[in-house]
Amino acid sequence: MNLYSKKQRWKLVLVAFAMLIVGGTLWYSSSIARKVQQEERQKVKLWSEAIRKKADLVHVTNEAFQELAEQERKKVELWLKATKEMQKDLSDYSFALSIIQNNKSIPLILTDNENNPITTANLNAQSNDSLLLLITQWEQENQPIEITFAGNNSQKIYYTNSQKYFELQKRRNELITAFNKDLVENTALVPVVFVADSTNNLIATNLTDDAIEKHGGLEVLKIKMAAENQPIEVVLTDDNIGRVYFLESLTLKQLRFFPVAMLVAIGIFLLVAYFLFSTFRRAEQNQVWVGMAKETAHQLGTPLSSLMAWIELLRVQGVDEASLKEMDKDIHRLETVTDRFSKIGSATKLEEANFYSVLEKSVAYLQTRVSKKVDFSLDCTNKELKTSLNIPLFEWVIENLTKNAVDAMEGVGSICYLVKEEEGTIILDVSDTGKGIPATKLKTVFEPGFTTKKRGWGLGLSLAKRIVEEHHKGKIIVLKSSENGTTFRIELKKI
Repeated sequence: MNLYSKKQRWKLVLVAFAMLIVGGTLWYSSSIARKVQQEERQKVKLWSEAIRKKADLVHVTNEAFQELAEQERKKVELWLKATKEMQKDLSDYSFALSIIQNNKSIPLILTDNENNPITTANLNAQSNDSLLLLITQWEQENQPIEITFAGNNSQKIYYTNSQKYFELQKRRNELITAFNKDLVENTALVPVVFVADSTNNLIATNLTDDAIEKHGGLEVLKIKMAAENQPIEVVLTDDNIGRVYFLESLTLKQLRFFPVAMLVAIGIFLLVAYFLFSTFRRAEQNQVWVGMAKETAHQLGTPLSSLMAWIELLRVQGVDEASLKEMDKDIHRLETVTDRFSKIGSATKLEEANFYSVLEKSVAYLQTRVSKKVDFSLDCTNKELKTSLNIPLFEWVIENLTKNAVDAMEGVGSICYLVKEEEGTIILDVSDTGKGIPATKLKTVFEPGFTTKKRGWGLGLSLAKRIVEEHHKGKIIVLKSSENGTTFRIELKKI
């Protein structure tokens, strides 16, 4: 297994492990959020039940209050009738007198036909002006009771309720206040609104008016709340049902999104760290490559000089000139290779060149040094295309693509070089009839270490990409690949 395959396998293992961590984190946080949601709903239910019971108490107290008010009014009416009976010529006034005497709790004032005070009950001594002031006040509290005598004579009785009545009223008001206060001031609860079903009126809420308006009003808020949580029904009275609508608490929402935010933050951190480490790693690799390339060029220099001297010696001795010319070509090729290696890591110098001529020369050299069973074809629509090239480096690209094609065809097949121009761009398509590149490998063919051969470092295509894109500011891609062959495309700017 080559280095690239091992790296891919480790990547898959790490991705699977990362997905397992992410899935486990989201599942665990989701289960906690569900528990918190259930607890919040249970709290709202308990609170709603307490409110219902308090509402029952308010209802019972209010009924007792109304009943007491009716009883006191009847007592006043009875007292007035007893007073009237006392004005009649009766043989026995004991019954009327007992009614009058039994009223020891309800303060009242009896007035004449002109509304002037005649008598009082359950009041301390008061001046006439004070009584008139009380009459004005009590008239606002309770409707006066009028009794008509013979003719046009009439009397009115003004009264206020008993101390017991006001104590009960105070207690009722305290219960109502506490009832509303439980909603308004209970900030520990989630946001709630308590609405009467029959009238759709808001009974109480722990939200401010501004907060309700920010949600779009009460009706919109109710819809939002009902979408999040099922409303809780509260029976206030037999014919009065309320519903409690509530939202999830801010804590619960934060709990839901916290793991996502945490994973995103960790992901960003890891991506930044990966980018930095990758940058440093590539920089280190580049330094190693540059050092090895320059050392290789230096080591090749000595035997090249020696070979050149030996060729000259052979030429002097009259060796066949055709053979010497072929040897010269190979030495020149070695010089080119040495020049390529010496230029790695240095600033690339580009010069204007005829693209077709450079390609034709490189293909012609390679054609005589590969299998005779490989057919070469060079097709160009315009042989006068000019571009900026570093010729030794670009020839290296053509050599790598050609040798890869020959290896893919196992020495039998055809290679086609198609040159064309599109919108100011020179395009070179190098096609072979080899076995193709697996679809799963297409995205990684230019990575260092990628190779389909049993022997090889997997650096040829990586170098080709670097030369085209970094040194020539061009582009190289796998245009297409199938079991019938592969096509690489190079794009360079025309000048």
